[in-house]
Amino acid sequence: MKVYIYTIPKAGTYFIAEFLERLGFNNTGFHINQKRFLDTKKFGLVENARTPSLAMVEQPFMKTIRSMKDNDLAFGHFPLPLMAWLNPQFQFVCAYRHPRKTLVSEFVDFRFRRSDVPWISREKVTDDREAFTLFLEKHGANHATIFSQMLAISMLVSEPLCTMFPESKFHFLNFDRLISNSGIAVELAQSLGVWTDNIEEIHAATLLAETKTKAGDIEFDRDAIWSVASEEKYAQFQFEDYVQRGQDFGWTF
Repeated sequence: MKVYIYTIPKAGTYFIAEFLERLGFNNTGFHINQKRFLDTKKFGLVENARTPSLAMVEQPFMKTIRSMKDNDLAFGHFPLPLMAWLNPQFQFVCAYRHPRKTLVSEFVDFRFRRSDVPWISREKVTDDREAFTLFLEKHGANHATIFSQMLAISMLVSEPLCTMFPESKFHFLNFDRLISNSGIAVELAQSLGVWTDNIEEIHAATLLAETKTKAGDIEFDRDAIWSVASEEKYAQFQFEDYVQRGQDFGWTF
């Protein structure tokens, strides 16, 4: 068995990889995209956080996942689960989060941590509210696309006649519930065939671990950046409709 962690950006990609690694899976560090991947194991936390482009390797995704061995895990926002029938050896962990949280979290990452996104830097745009509106303009569609792809996967999994997408190969979870409830971590571990008495302890240790996108050290008023202009951009991409559709499939927010 191999594991692919499919997430909406800022919905626990590296946290889940860290948790599963502590459960005994081999974390390849591969952050997969269609024609490239980030080889994150080649660099430390600081380099991966500030300049992730350093880890970029040009390679088609099929070649990357074919290089993975049994018990390996990889992750990304690339919708590999939509090709589940081509990759029967994979189990898929699909993590989502409310778009109001993912959008703000990625904005904070781009603006305050990364050094390779100059168009959103404080030097380029001094006002945080204006910068957030610009971020939504440039990246809102990307989030909406990934969200819609995860909805499509959920729809296929929930359809009994779509036998190429067996429910047993997919595990959907809300990242906020995962970090706040060790019971969700137990369910995730057991869905991957891990049965051990110390899952709750592993969950607690993972919460304390440093990952490249952990943002607890960045002090920032995340509510204050929502302006009339940013609310209009948010509504333009119909994010609340995506949330409602997810709830129709049993997602919890």
